[in-house]
Amino acid sequence: MNRMDALTVRRREARHERASAAVARILHAAERNGIEITIIGSLAKGDFRSHSDVDFLVRGPIEPKRRHLVERLVADGMRPSAVPYDLIFEDDLTEDRVLELLHDII
Repeated sequence: MNRMDALTVRRREARHERASAAVARILHAAERNGIEITIIGSLAKGDFRSHSDVDFLVRGPIEPKRRHLVERLVADGMRPSAVPYDLIFEDDLTEDRVLELLHDII
Protein backbone atom coordinates (compact mmCIF):
# COMPACT_ATOMS: atom_id res chain seq x y z
CA MET A 1 0.00 0.00 0.00
CA ASN A 2 1.44 3.36 -0.97
CA ARG A 3 1.30 6.50 1.18
CA MET A 4 -1.73 7.93 -0.63
CA ASP A 5 -3.70 4.71 -0.16
CA ALA A 6 -2.76 4.62 3.53
CA LEU A 7 -3.88 8.23 3.95
CA THR A 8 -7.18 7.48 2.23
CA VAL A 9 -7.80 4.50 4.51
CA ARG A 10 -7.01 6.54 7.65
CA ARG A 11 -9.34 9.33 6.56
CA ARG A 12 -12.14 6.89 5.74
CA GLU A 13 -11.75 5.15 9.09
CA ALA A 14 -11.72 8.46 11.01
CA ARG A 15 -14.84 9.61 9.17
CA HIS A 16 -16.56 6.31 9.87
CA GLU A 17 -15.71 6.63 13.57
CA ARG A 18 -17.08 10.20 13.72
CA ALA A 19 -20.26 9.17 11.94
CA SER A 20 -20.76 6.09 14.12
CA ALA A 21 -20.24 8.05 17.34
CA ALA A 22 -22.70 10.75 16.25
CA VAL A 23 -25.26 8.13 15.24
CA ALA A 24 -24.95 6.33 18.58
CA ARG A 25 -25.63 9.59 20.46
CA ILE A 26 -28.58 10.42 18.22
CA LEU A 27 -30.16 6.97 18.55
CA HIS A 28 -29.79 7.14 22.32
CA ALA A 29 -31.41 10.60 22.47
CA ALA A 30 -34.19 9.48 20.12
CA GLU A 31 -34.92 6.45 22.28
CA ARG A 32 -35.10 8.67 25.40
CA ASN A 33 -37.70 10.76 23.55
CA GLY A 34 -39.74 7.76 22.38
CA ILE A 35 -38.69 8.14 18.75
CA GLU A 36 -37.75 5.11 16.69
CA ILE A 37 -35.00 5.67 14.14
CA THR A 38 -33.41 3.04 11.93
CA ILE A 39 -30.08 3.58 10.20
CA ILE A 40 -30.23 2.55 6.55
CA GLY A 41 -27.89 2.91 3.60
CA SER A 42 -24.14 2.44 3.48
CA LEU A 43 -23.50 2.78 7.22
CA ALA A 44 -26.09 0.09 7.99
CA LYS A 45 -24.75 -2.18 5.25
CA GLY A 46 -21.14 -1.79 6.38
CA ASP A 47 -20.20 -0.09 3.12
CA PHE A 48 -19.47 3.41 4.48
CA ARG A 49 -16.90 5.20 2.30
CA SER A 50 -15.01 8.48 2.24
CA HIS A 51 -17.90 10.36 0.63
CA SER A 52 -20.83 8.48 2.17
CA ASP A 53 -23.58 10.18 4.10
CA VAL A 54 -25.67 8.78 6.94
CA ASP A 55 -29.27 7.81 6.19
CA PHE A 56 -31.82 7.98 9.01
CA LEU A 57 -35.30 6.46 8.66
CA VAL A 58 -37.74 7.79 11.25
CA ARG A 59 -40.26 5.04 11.88
CA GLY A 60 -44.01 5.30 12.27
CA PRO A 61 -46.40 8.22 12.10
CA ILE A 62 -45.12 11.39 13.68
CA GLU A 63 -46.91 14.67 14.36
CA PRO A 64 -45.43 17.98 13.14
CA LYS A 65 -44.19 19.10 16.57
CA ARG A 66 -42.35 15.80 17.11
CA ARG A 67 -41.05 15.94 13.55
CA HIS A 68 -39.39 19.26 14.35
CA LEU A 69 -37.83 17.67 17.46
CA VAL A 70 -36.40 14.85 15.34
CA GLU A 71 -35.02 17.28 12.76
CA ARG A 72 -33.30 19.32 15.46
CA LEU A 73 -32.01 16.25 17.32
CA VAL A 74 -30.41 14.81 14.17
CA ALA A 75 -29.03 18.13 12.92
CA ASP A 76 -27.49 18.96 16.29
CA GLY A 77 -26.10 15.45 16.62
CA MET A 78 -24.53 15.29 13.16
CA ARG A 79 -23.14 18.83 13.01
CA PRO A 80 -19.94 18.11 15.03
CA SER A 81 -19.12 15.10 12.85
CA ALA A 82 -19.18 17.17 9.62
CA VAL A 83 -20.73 14.14 7.91
CA PRO A 84 -23.77 14.88 5.72
CA TYR A 85 -27.00 13.01 6.34
CA ASP A 86 -30.41 12.30 4.90
CA LEU A 87 -33.43 12.29 7.19
CA ILE A 88 -36.31 10.23 5.82
CA PHE A 89 -39.70 9.96 7.49
CA GLU A 90 -41.52 6.68 7.01
CA ASP A 91 -44.77 8.64 7.06
CA ASP A 92 -43.75 10.34 3.77
CA LEU A 93 -43.19 7.07 1.91
CA THR A 94 -45.28 4.33 0.43
CA GLU A 95 -45.23 1.00 2.23
CA ASP A 96 -43.37 -0.56 -0.71
CA ARG A 97 -40.63 2.10 -0.54
CA VAL A 98 -40.19 1.55 3.20
CA LEU A 99 -39.86 -2.20 2.66
CA GLU A 100 -37.35 -1.58 -0.12
CA LEU A 101 -35.22 0.65 2.14
CA LEU A 102 -35.35 -1.84 4.98
CA HIS A 103 -34.59 -4.76 2.68
CA ASP A 104 -31.36 -3.04 1.59
CA ILE A 105 -29.94 -3.21 5.12
CA ILE A 106 -30.38 -6.96 5.50
